[in-house]
Amino acid sequence: MSEVLFSRFTLLRQVWILIVVSSPIMSGYNGDLLDHKQNINLDLNSGPTFDDIMTREVHATEGQTLLLPCTVKRLNNKVVSWMRSKDLHILTSGRHTFSSDRRFESVHTDSSGDFWGLRIRGVHLSDTGQYECQVNTEPKMSLAIGLRVTGDHKSDLSNSKWVSQALIKGPSRVYVQNGSLVTFTCEISPLSQQSGVHGLFFATKPSVRWLHDGKEVSFEFTKENFTVETEYQERDQRIFSRIRLPAVSWKESGQYTCMQPSVKPDNVMLIVVEGEHSEAMQRDFPATSTGSISTYIPYMVIIFSVLI
Repeated sequence: MSEVLFSRFTLLRQVWILIVVSSPIMSGYNGDLLDHKQNINLDLNSGPTFDDIMTREVHATEGQTLLLPCTVKRLNNKVVSWMRSKDLHILTSGRHTFSSDRRFESVHTDSSGDFWGLRIRGVHLSDTGQYECQVNTEPKMSLAIGLRVTGDHKSDLSNSKWVSQALIKGPSRVYVQNGSLVTFTCEISPLSQQSGVHGLFFATKPSVRWLHDGKEVSFEFTKENFTVETEYQERDQRIFSRIRLPAVSWKESGQYTCMQPSVKPDNVMLIVVEGEHSEAMQRDFPATSTGSISTYIPYMVIIFSVLI
């Protein structure tokens, strides 16, 4: 009888010890789990995240220049890098390029601080593959975008290394009278509707540059001598840029170029003539005009030289 009582007492004591020991452990485990879940939620709300973009694959024609997009919200002090998956080669990190191939370039604009793109100039067939936009978080964040490059020799336009084309409206050679108001309008439109490469390029809204005889207009003229206005049309992804010269003189004569990164440029020649020669040219060879700009047929250059 005593042996049975002793056995029961021993069993009850072991059960009691187990309850006492396990109670704080279980309690502490539940608390830690709750704290862990709260920390995860906090990290998700405050850490970097990729923007919800639908682009997961980009198609391009050999020779084109394209832009792979990557938008990161709440980057804070983290760094965005681009890696080529097939050889694990880091192409860019932040604003810096680590590839010896100068066709690769990091694209980041201050106006859109969340955008970190990878520009590839003149893509090759061998560039086909997967590229990863990475953020150096712990664990590492990665967004993969596939690139497919095809060779299309059906038209020179498709094979062009340009994404878009600039076109200055009007004749390629313009004659105006000294002191006239001159306005040139440049339209930039996509070369091809394939693959949406122009759409990715358009989204960054790079500035349009105007050159005078190969030099930046802003360096050549004072602010009083010109104004530039640029309009971005989202609907058809066209860009219109207008340069306005309020009162031209012989100093403003020369070649004007409308250009933009990855865009085939266009030129127009402006010739400013003195009043008496201009009046003689208009009297002997009347021509149509738009605003203050008068255009003349090419052979009038010969008449102009005779009048001098």
